Amino acid sequence: MYIKVYCILVHKNPLQLKNLLSILDDEKSLFFIHLDKKVNQIEYKMILQNSNCHFVKNRIACSWGKYSLVQAALNTMKEVQDYMNNNYSSSNYHFIMLSGEDLPLKTNCYIHDYLEKNIKTSLINYWKLPYENWWNGGFFRFESFYFFDYKKFKKLNYWVNRIIKKIHLNFLFPLNRFRKYFPSFQIYGASQWMVLSKDLVAFVIEKNNSNPKFNSIFKYVLAPDELYFATLILNYDLEQQFVINNNPTHLVCFEGLEASPKYLDVQDLEYNKSANLLFARKFDPHINQKTIDFAYKMISK
Repeated sequence: MYIKVYCILVHKNPLQLKNLLSILDDEKSLFFIHLDKKVNQIEYKMILQNSNCHFVKNRIACSWGKYSLVQAALNTMKEVQDYMNNNYSSSNYHFIMLSGEDLPLKTNCYIHDYLEKNIKTSLINYWKLPYENWWNGGFFRFESFYFFDYKKFKKLNYWVNRIIKKIHLNFLFPLNRFRKYFPSFQIYGASQWMVLSKDLVAFVIEKNNSNPKFNSIFKYVLAPDELYFATLILNYDLEQQFVINNNPTHLVCFEGLEASPKYLDVQDLEYNKSANLLFARKFDPHINQKTIDFAYKMISK
């Protein structure tokens, strides 16, 4: 038996989440919802009366650019693994990362058939640093500590790091620690929106549990959700025992130098209609309802 297990990171718009689940629910899927700990669960639980829907118990208060997003994904992986071992021990599954602002670009039948045919394959869109599409190749994310919210407290982060450099504690910076303790490892960036096989989920959990020093390096880097998983998987999988398809799963569009993706418009979907992408982000009924309607039409044909 093959099952799709969706991990959905959510922090707003319960009705939007309900609509997403209604689209994806094909009776061949399970949904594990990680609600930001800052969000009250009651409203969500009232409208999501679905036996296939499970709320992650070990919730994290999430912030953009912080390790909390990595921890939220890890906590969800562990709860998924426990649940599947207890209830579907003989079944295969993929662990599919989504946000509450995502929508599918393909039908449920297409997604299910494609993933079932590639049951041992994981989908991770990754690249080795330096990466030309990231400022300074992306290494700036490791060259300082990001103790505080990057968007709100840029100056505070700057001055704290300037003091650290002035008192000659540069060796504590994440990049220097990484090179000291893991000299043979490469740093990889990747899309946060991954599709992991059952075996790779188990591998990530095992390596996360057994490598506290590796984990600690990523605690104060910038946007570690785009760094941690690919760097862990591609370095610790020395024997290349896992099949990883390095192709994007999501349509995501950025404008200029903005750190966060834009809300999609109809032209974005039209332009990428022929691409073999499974999902898209991001959507909000208060911002781009016309694009949401167009996406519905795409998958209903």
